Amino acid sequence: MMTKLSGAYQSPNCKFAFFTAKNDAAFGRILGIENWDWTPQPTINVEPYFGNTHTLALAMGCRARHTSEGKEWIQSMINDPAQVKEIEIPDPLDGRTGEIIEDIEDLLLEAPENVLIRLPDIQSPLGVAELMWNPETFYSALLSNPVEVHELLDKITQFIIAYVQEIQAILDDRLNPACFPEIWSDPAGYYIADDSNSLVSPAMHLEYGVHYINQITAACGPVHYHSCTWNRPYFANIRKINNIKAVNWAVNTSDDPAVIIDEFSGDYLLCPHIGADAHDCAALSMHGFRDEAELVEFMLNAMRQNTSLYFWFQPELVQKTEVMMRIYQLFKNHGYLPPVQ
Repeated sequence: MMTKLSGAYQSPNCKFAFFTAKNDAAFGRILGIENWDWTPQPTINVEPYFGNTHTLALAMGCRARHTSEGKEWIQSMINDPAQVKEIEIPDPLDGRTGEIIEDIEDLLLEAPENVLIRLPDIQSPLGVAELMWNPETFYSALLSNPVEVHELLDKITQFIIAYVQEIQAILDDRLNPACFPEIWSDPAGYYIADDSNSLVSPAMHLEYGVHYINQITAACGPVHYHSCTWNRPYFANIRKINNIKAVNWAVNTSDDPAVIIDEFSGDYLLCPHIGADAHDCAALSMHGFRDEAELVEFMLNAMRQNTSLYFWFQPELVQKTEVMMRIYQLFKNHGYLPPVQ
């Protein structure tokens, strides 16, 4: 199992569809199969900070605040572009990132040797800068103050490289760099979320986004690349991201999945996540999917001879037993089930 999956990362040009729900035990009992999906090794997350998208902004100097729901968030810290010069690149062993690294070291000692530890969320430099800067002026600053914005992005980039390399050095072959979706991966590389791409023009995304992602990838790659929104005007930019290992997008906020599969098959391992009600959204309304199984069937039928897919079925979907049984049967019918362990 591990060999076949590793091969898909290295050469994603053979028609096959992997799937994981992290070997959900309850669904496995329904099937009567203990290891029923493509999860060759268990992975644990660094809780409670694993999925926090504000971690790096907090590390760069933003103060913590709490929302009305009691969730931790940050207060932006740049109201004047001149403040950028005063920002120092922090030591990743300090502050929140230092806490996360300490937690990783503890998990490494406590977890069984076959258990991997998943890389926590890494937002792109542009996404971090957006949080650090006054939201009322950040995007206009890309036009009015490009020098200061680039200076900030450079500092964030240097910090991300130091932080990721610290985690890579600690975990070594116990690292699973696939933060989202929560799939299995061999230890090579890192993850980045490029969720600000659709908020700027393709040209600005190339200048303020891709340029800095490529710097991080040169130091830490290959990259598991995530962006919630994949639309055709940005496809060329995605192709300019160097050394991509795997890619993920949100089906409910992106172009038609058949278009994405057709465009990028053979180039990357395509790793969509499917949650409960993923089929029921405006972006997919033209297909009239009645449930998630019909969405998955559509994506399987859209595969080309050089398409490699790796689905993550999220927990709330796996709990919909009838639908999940139909999804499992689809993979069985196509010959995509994992070997019996």
